[in-house]
Amino acid sequence: MKMTIGEKMARLREQAGKTAEELADYMKMNVETYVKMEDDFIYPNDNQITRLGKFYGMSYQEVLDVGEE
Repeated sequence: MKMTIGEKMARLREQAGKTAEELADYMKMNVETYVKMEDDFIYPNDNQITRLGKFYGMSYQEVLDVGEE
């Protein structure tokens, strides 16, 4: 089954040893909004995907590539 973008965001954050609060601060948003993205209630926009890529040293496309779990 394919992983969602929110699941990928959560997995990357956990692998980096970061909290949702730390990522929300980096993304310049409140933690509730960030958590909604990880829970797939809100889809990140282009700027947010680019910012996540910079944080993790990934390209825009690598952030979007969810593949199989």
